[in-house]
Amino acid sequence: MSLNAYFKKTKGRDAVIKILQSEDAPVDAAHIYEHLVKKHVSINQATLYRILDFFTDQGMIDRFEFQEGKQRFEIVRGDHHHLICEMCGCIEDIEDCNIKDLEKDITKKKKFLVKRHSLEFYGVCQSCQR
Repeated sequence: MSLNAYFKKTKGRDAVIKILQSEDAPVDAAHIYEHLVKKHVSINQATLYRILDFFTDQGMIDRFEFQEGKQRFEIVRGDHHHLICEMCGCIEDIEDCNIKDLEKDITKKKKFLVKRHSLEFYGVCQSCQR
C-alpha cells in the first residue's frame, strides 16, 4: 500500500506506512516510534499520533484495544481476528473468518446492518503452555 495521490506525502507518513506493512501483528505507537528513531525519521510523538489518527480516519489502518491499556495499529487486511496470549502478550492473526453467516442472520433477524466486526480470543499461546 502506498500513500494515496490525494494525501500529502510526507517522510513521516511514508515511514509509518512502511513500518506497519512490515509487521505481522498489530503494534503500538511506542513500537512504531522506536522504529522511526532507528530509521532516523525525525517526528515527535504527537505527530506520530496525528499520522495514526489520519490513517485510521482514511480507512488505511485499523486501531485495536486488547484490554492492555494501549492502542495497537495494523494495515487494513479485511475481516480477520486475533489470538492474544495473556501471559506473554503475543498476538497472532486468524485469517479464516466463518462469521459471515452470523452477520447475515443478524441483518435478517435483528434488522441491523453489520458493516464490520472485531473478534479477539484471549488465552495462552503454545509457547507459554510449555
